Amino acid sequence: MKKKFDLKDICHVSSNSFNDDYVGIKFLEDGIKVYFPLGYEIPSNNSDCRKSIIKLLKTISIEKKLNKSDSKYSLTKGKDREIPINSFLWIINDYLNNGLYNDKEKIYVKGKNGKINWKKTLNTKFYVSNSSVIYLDTYVEKNTLEDNIITDIHAYCVNISIDYIGWIFGNIPRPNYNNIRTDKINYYIAIINKEFLQSFEDKKKELLLNLKKILEMTGGKNKNNLKNIGTNNYKYIWEYMVKSVYGNLDPKLYFPNSKYKLIYLENAIDSTKLRPDTILEVGKDLYILDAKYYKYGVTKNPSDLPNTDSIQKQITYGDHAKNKINKHEKIFNAFIIPYNKYNNKFGLEKSIEYVGFAKSSWRNSNELYDHISIILMDTRFLIDCYNRQQNNELSKLLASIQKIVDTFE
Repeated sequence: MKKKFDLKDICHVSSNSFNDDYVGIKFLEDGIKVYFPLGYEIPSNNSDCRKSIIKLLKTISIEKKLNKSDSKYSLTKGKDREIPINSFLWIINDYLNNGLYNDKEKIYVKGKNGKINWKKTLNTKFYVSNSSVIYLDTYVEKNTLEDNIITDIHAYCVNISIDYIGWIFGNIPRPNYNNIRTDKINYYIAIINKEFLQSFEDKKKELLLNLKKILEMTGGKNKNNLKNIGTNNYKYIWEYMVKSVYGNLDPKLYFPNSKYKLIYLENAIDSTKLRPDTILEVGKDLYILDAKYYKYGVTKNPSDLPNTDSIQKQITYGDHAKNKINKHEKIFNAFIIPYNKYNNKFGLEKSIEYVGFAKSSWRNSNELYDHISIILMDTRFLIDCYNRQQNNELSKLLASIQKIVDTFE
C-alpha cells in the first residue's frame, strides 16, 4: 500500500544560522521542501499544515511591499520577475470554486450581423417607411475570439499555479489548454489588458489582473523551470509583521537625526537618521518596539541576544521621544524576539512572555526606556495575527513590557 503523503515530512524549521537561514519553498531535484521561520511549530496533521504553509507564503509576499517601499530592504537580487504568490493562491481557489473562465458579460455593438438585442435597439433612433419601423442603429451581441483565448490563458495559468503550489492542496485536476504559445506571452497580455478595459464586473477584473501577473512572471520561459519562493532575510519580514500587528504611529515621526557643521560649508548638512521599527501609542504612554529575528528564543544562549549597538539605539529613540516630542507620560522600550511556545528551553507556554531586560552600563538613569524589556513572541502566533486569524493580545504585550517597572521597586 502506498504511504500517505504527509506535508509535515517536507517541512523544516530554519535555525537562522549560516547555511540555514532560508525561509520559504525550494524546488529540489528530489522533491519540494518547505522552510519555516525560527521558532515556528509545524502542525502534525495535513489540514493544519496546509493552512500554515499558505500563511507562510502570504508572509513571503511581503517582500514585494518592502522592496517597493524602502531601499533599506534589499531582499531580492538582480532583475528576476516577481513570483506572484497571492495570484497563485487566488487562481487555484477560484478555479476550485468556479471552474474555468466563461464570459458572462455580454458586449453589444452597433452592427447588422449577429443576434439583435431589442431592449437596447428600441431606445435608438428610427423612422417609419411604408407602415414599417426602420431602426437606424441596431445593437447585436458580440461574440469574440478573445473569449476563447482568455479561457485558454486561464487554463494555462491554472496549470502554472498548480506546478508551484498545487501540491499544498492535494491532487487538483488539471485543465487542458490547446492554443497557448509561450513565445506569444506579450500578445496574451495585450488581450488581457483590452478585456480589462472593456469589463465592468469586479470579479472578472480581479481574475484578469491575476492572470496578467502570472503571464508577466513566466515571460515566455518554460514553466517547468520553477523558481524558489522565499528569502534569506526573513528578519525584515519579522519586523514588518510586528509593525503591522502592533504599530499605530508612523515611525518617521520618531526618527532621531544629527547634523554636520563643516567649516567650508555655509549650511549644516544632515546625517543619516536612526529608524525605530515599530511605534505604539496607548493613551499617554509610548512603546518603542524593536523586532529582532534573533535565535535567543530558541537557544536560550545570552550570546544570541541583541548587542550593545541595538541597546544604544533604543535608548536614543527614548531620549528623542522625551526631549524632542515630549508628549508622553511614560516611554517603554522592548525587543520582540521569536520563540516556540509549544517547545522551548524556558519552560514557557504563552504567546507573549517577558524574560528580562537590557540596560547600559554608561548611563546612570532611571528612565523607563533605559531598560529594554526582552519579550519572546511565538512565531506561529505572530503569523496568525498578521493573517488576521487571531487576536493580537495587545493587553498581554503591554503588561509584559511593563514588568520592567518591577526593577525599580
